[in-house]
Amino acid sequence: MAPSRFCRNCQCATETEHNDALGHVVCTGCGEVMEENAIVAEVGFMENSKGAAIAEGFSMGKDKARVVRKPTQGGSRNKSMLGGQESRETTIQNGHRRIQDISYQPQIKMHARQCEQAQRFFNLAVINNFTKGRKLNNVAAACLYIVCRTDKTAHMLIDFADALSTNVYQLGATFLRLVQILHLNLPLVDPALYISRFAARLEFEELTTNVIKDANRLVARMNRDWIEHGRRPAGICAACLFVAARMNGFKRTKREIAVVVKICEATLSKRLREFQETPSAALSVEQFQTIWLPASENPPAFSNPQKRRAESSEEATDQNGDEEGADEAEAQLLEEMKYILEQPDTIELADLQNTLEDDENLSELDDDPEIQNIVSVTEAEAELKEILWTEENKDWILKQQLKALDEKGKDSSKPKKPRTKKLKKQLPVANSPAEATRNLLETKPRASKKINYEVIDSLFEINEDDIKRKQALIGEMGYSESSVTGFGRQVVEEEGEYDFDD
Repeated sequence: MAPSRFCRNCQCATETEHNDALGHVVCTGCGEVMEENAIVAEVGFMENSKGAAIAEGFSMGKDKARVVRKPTQGGSRNKSMLGGQESRETTIQNGHRRIQDISYQPQIKMHARQCEQAQRFFNLAVINNFTKGRKLNNVAAACLYIVCRTDKTAHMLIDFADALSTNVYQLGATFLRLVQILHLNLPLVDPALYISRFAARLEFEELTTNVIKDANRLVARMNRDWIEHGRRPAGICAACLFVAARMNGFKRTKREIAVVVKICEATLSKRLREFQETPSAALSVEQFQTIWLPASENPPAFSNPQKRRAESSEEATDQNGDEEGADEAEAQLLEEMKYILEQPDTIELADLQNTLEDDENLSELDDDPEIQNIVSVTEAEAELKEILWTEENKDWILKQQLKALDEKGKDSSKPKKPRTKKLKKQLPVANSPAEATRNLLETKPRASKKINYEVIDSLFEINEDDIKRKQALIGEMGYSESSVTGFGRQVVEEEGEYDFDD
């Protein structure tokens, strides 16, 4: 017995019929389709023409955007009902390839394990439709930077922006939005991660380890004094490296450190002023390396407002300070040049050059075998070399000769006369309209052969008898004789009919 269901059309419980192929439930009483496209979780099987059992229906995964066919024997997998590869899978493959390309950049250089982690983050971004309306390179770089933050590597967001030649602010906005969508809790960046990286580029030579040690101690001190909180790590690294370099006898300018760390000089100056207000800044180099003050200072935001105004005025005068810093850099370069010139190797090279310039005979070059081969050449050898050279370069010689002949021909030819514009002939004064029209047509060629130009003479013929007759007729109708169009109308008392056929 077929199952019974309540039918809205019949207003009673009736028997129903199920169509498993279409997924329809039909009422047997009135024929109304009570349910259609029913999706079931059961797996059904059917036999094909060869007698093999095949799973019927379609399957759709949780992370899929379209229905996918069941894989059959000899069939292809991951094909949508419309045919071809699914667009989501294509996006994932392109994203994985972009992640690998970015990770292989010389300024990035990430491991294969980190690339796999970034690819898993990219898969989550695709599932959440994060790639729609965004550049694929920015999403891939954001996934890589998430891995760098979790693994605490020495990579900065501006490194990925330089590798992609894109705006760092756009890349940062993509990264923040992705972290928000995936609900990630990333650890804060420790400035000590970048100290060794930037110290290697500043060329401290043998004292690099000492500079790194002092810079890390300065980072810890700034963290203790609440200077690190709320600041970007690049500015903290720059200030610590600047102070550590001066502690170890290296005079690195603010501009050099700002270029390496990729920040502004004003940011570096502000971090230095904040550190200057702490008690640790009053210690000597030896005291700072051995003594650790237990007390901590208040954050810079708790400072006196008058000091903030003084700092703003100092920032306004930083432009003059930049010029002084440039003068200091020039003086430092002059000192280095003077030191190099005073070296004994430089003096020996200068003396050797002076002796060579003073020796006019160049007797030291007499024993040079290359010069002897060039100078000691007989006439027969010179002729043989000339023949060989002309044979090897005969095409070039022929082209040069043809070029010289062409130039001579151009010089001998007569110069072209400049074009002179012909002056338009002025038409003679005409006594009548017909004569003026005839004069105008004579100056131009005939425009068309279908026009009878002889009729032009008859167009402007004047018959005085017709004019008088028309004036008289107009006067009888109540118009002035001088008005042919009728605008000079006069009032006529008598009314009557007029015959215009006379």
